[in-house]
Amino acid sequence: MTDLDQTAAMALERSCSVTAVALSEENRAGVRLVTGDHRGFGLSVSRSHVHVPYPVLRTDWTRRSLTCGIALQCASSKDRLGQYRINELSARELRALTVVEAGVALGWIAARWPGLMPEFDRLLPELAPADPQLEARDMIGRAIETARGSDQAELDPLLGRLPAIYTAPTGLTDRLRRQFGRMPWTTTQQRMPRPYSVPVGGDGGVRNPNLPPPSRPQDNDTDVTPEHRPGIPYPEWNSWTERLMPDHVAVVELARDRRVGAPTTTSADLRKWFQEDTHRAMVSRLEDGSDLDIDQYVRHYVDLRTGEAGEPRLFRDLLPCDRDVNTALLLDGSSSLGVHGGRVFRLELACADALSRAMTHARERHGIFVFTGNTRHRVEVRCLKDFPEARFVPPSGMGLSAGGYTRLGAPIRHLTSRLLDQPSERRLLIIIGDGMISDEGYEGRYAWSDAAHAVEEANEAGVSVYYVGVGPTRVDPLPEVFGPKRSQRISRVEELPRVLARVHRELIST
Repeated sequence: MTDLDQTAAMALERSCSVTAVALSEENRAGVRLVTGDHRGFGLSVSRSHVHVPYPVLRTDWTRRSLTCGIALQCASSKDRLGQYRINELSARELRALTVVEAGVALGWIAARWPGLMPEFDRLLPELAPADPQLEARDMIGRAIETARGSDQAELDPLLGRLPAIYTAPTGLTDRLRRQFGRMPWTTTQQRMPRPYSVPVGGDGGVRNPNLPPPSRPQDNDTDVTPEHRPGIPYPEWNSWTERLMPDHVAVVELARDRRVGAPTTTSADLRKWFQEDTHRAMVSRLEDGSDLDIDQYVRHYVDLRTGEAGEPRLFRDLLPCDRDVNTALLLDGSSSLGVHGGRVFRLELACADALSRAMTHARERHGIFVFTGNTRHRVEVRCLKDFPEARFVPPSGMGLSAGGYTRLGAPIRHLTSRLLDQPSERRLLIIIGDGMISDEGYEGRYAWSDAAHAVEEANEAGVSVYYVGVGPTRVDPLPEVFGPKRSQRISRVEELPRVLARVHRELIST
């Protein structure tokens, strides 16, 4: 068993991202883990991210082996070759071009990162370094000549895939497709008319008081799991079989891509709730308390006998004396928040601004994230502010817009993992949204049970989860999914202090 077997997916992705940025001298923005039978090293269509297979493809690969695979994808020869439509080559010519380009990339690595060469000698002993400045036209010419020769050996998975040509979509249709994909609350399923049958999530974007029937993953998820899917894999709870389905959902964490502007909402003053102590310690010499302080009682008795007794303080109690909390604020960015003229979405942003300002002023270590998605194969979690950052980030000034789906279980599991990486005694996840849990193949009580199971997993790991529901609803899943004491629905930002009072009681409870 290699050292990679014990490495968590998210930690591995972050580590490899640092490697990719460093080796490429910031020509690559990071790494995306890729799952599926056809997983392998490669580049995204824009060549901004390196694809890294997870789990690893060979048992003899180590973390240094992954560094070698990433280095091959960071070579400048990939960018030169990416300007040509290599898809017009035959399969035999493409295999030859993969080997030729790998030699050029290895020459680039030998000149810049010679410390990796011993690992390349171990993994690819037959691959020789070539001229790192070789032009793409010459690489293609050599590959065509090589393809005419003898039989080719099977390609080593460390070489990865060649980049496809990238043409940036600029039309209105392309922008709408990227933002919305297939609109939520629609489905290709055909159900027989029954009293409970309604369109998924409602009719025409209007909430329906009826709850859709629970999904069955084996029936409703009509698209086949991709054999080459980017993202960190997470399980999903199947309420029908009462088992976790491993690697069922892929979560892609994205960095902030917009400049922070001024907040567009008026925030309430909530600072005091993030300055309250949460760490409890035994305090002695109290006038009243839950336990008798034996040592102090003996001292007081001796003082009485010697005539030097002062005021008796004979009790002790477990009291809050310090604050040690890491907080993650998770915003629902799905399309259901855009109804009613965007009023619900504006209320969510107002709550997020208030919480962000309060945590910043109280110097509470916190991160801010927004999630949306497009089926189980791509749940996006965008990081607006990471935990080490100390500045104030108003979500209303980030240019956010509602779009996509609400597959809630995966973001909860992802933020739980992120919080567990933070050093603190208490960890808190506050989710703000409308409470509508809906995605393709993720409806009704099936979706509720998965979200509830994700909350239970977080609680067992030591992460307290609290949901702040915004806006009206006819069927409210929050009491059942999160519990009546860990969820509350509000209609105005001024009601947040009442919510935070409950959160604080939860944090200091034993």
